[in-house]
Amino acid sequence: MVMLHGWPETSYCWRHVMAALGDDFRMIAPDLRGIGDTSKPGGPHDKATVAGDIWAIMDGLGIERAVLVGHDIGARVAMRMTLDQPERVSSLVVINGRYPPLGGVKTSDPGQARERWYFFFHQHPDLVEALVGKDVRAYYQHFLDNWSHPSFSFTEADIVEYVRAYSQPGSVRGACAHYQAALNEDEPQWAADVGKTVATPTLVLWGQDDVVSPPFYTEGYDEVFSDIDIRFVTPCGHFPQEERPEDTIAAMKEFLSEPSRRP
Repeated sequence: MVMLHGWPETSYCWRHVMAALGDDFRMIAPDLRGIGDTSKPGGPHDKATVAGDIWAIMDGLGIERAVLVGHDIGARVAMRMTLDQPERVSSLVVINGRYPPLGGVKTSDPGQARERWYFFFHQHPDLVEALVGKDVRAYYQHFLDNWSHPSFSFTEADIVEYVRAYSQPGSVRGACAHYQAALNEDEPQWAADVGKTVATPTLVLWGQDDVVSPPFYTEGYDEVFSDIDIRFVTPCGHFPQEERPEDTIAAMKEFLSEPSRRP
C-alpha cells in the first residue's frame, strides 16, 4: 500500500492508518518531493513527474503492483499514476482529492473564494518564504485548524511535527512549487484526460464538512470511475485520516476485503 499525503501535511498524516493496516500490507508513505524530509529539487513538480518519483520508489523496492491511497495533492498524484499505468494499481483510495479533468477550482463559489486565497499566494514563492519564514507555526496551524471540523483539534505533538517538517530548508518553497505546477505543467496533462474512464476499483472518502474542498467536488466522479464507492465522513473536515481515523480505517478495510482489490 502506497500512501501519498497532501498539503499542509506530510507522510506523518498516515500514522493511524499505518498502525491499523500494517499487519495486512507492506506500507510505503514517502514525503512528496520538495516537502518535509525528502529532497528539494528545483523542479519540476508536475503530477507526472511526482508520479515518476513514486514509481521509482516502487521499482527500487521491487513492488510491481499496489493499492494507492492519496489525500489532497497526493490524491491527484495517485490519480495520475492510475491513469498512466492502471495495470500497476490494484485499487485506488481517494481522500478529499479533486479530479481536475472534471473542472477547475470553483473560485466563483463564495466559500471557495474565501478559502482558496493560499492557492494564488503560493504562485509567489519568494514572498511566501519571506513572510511565512517569520512564523511557520502561525501559517500552517491556521490551515490545520481552519480546515478540520470544529469538534477536532490536532494535538500539540502533531502541530510540532508539521511545523518541524515545513521548517526544513526549502520545504515552504517546495510546497509552493506544487501549486505553481497546478496552474502550468499540470493543465495540459489533465486536459488530455477529459472524457476518459477509469476501471480501477476506487474508494472515495470525503469529509462532509470540508470547507476548502467541499463535497461538490465529487460531482461527476461516478461518470469517470466505473467501479466506485463514495462515502462521506461526518463530522469531518479536510483530514479524514486524522480527524476520523476509525471511520477511515473501517471503510478502507471493508473496501479492500475483496481479494480482487488487493495486490
